[in-house]
Amino acid sequence: MSKINWKVRAKSPQFWIGLIGVVLSPVLAYLGLGFEDLTTWDSVANVFVQFFTNPYLIGTAVMAVLSFIGVLTDPTTKGITDSEQAQEYTEPKG
Repeated sequence: MSKINWKVRAKSPQFWIGLIGVVLSPVLAYLGLGFEDLTTWDSVANVFVQFFTNPYLIGTAVMAVLSFIGVLTDPTTKGITDSEQAQEYTEPKG
């Protein structure tokens, strides 16, 4: 398993905003919807139902998440790892 400090990344709001956007954007595009169409809980539930019953959308979301992880990698280190310094963080560096 790669050495990425997931605990610190999970504490970052930017991480979650990016992850949600990466997953929702292709799903909504496939369904012909935009974020403005998610104005009721019924519409949100409908998107979830359509997502989980469509293998293509699930595969697309998995590929999007893998791409997102690729973007998260530390470009100053070799491979898909964080630097030793970054692995020691307990909070995102300010």
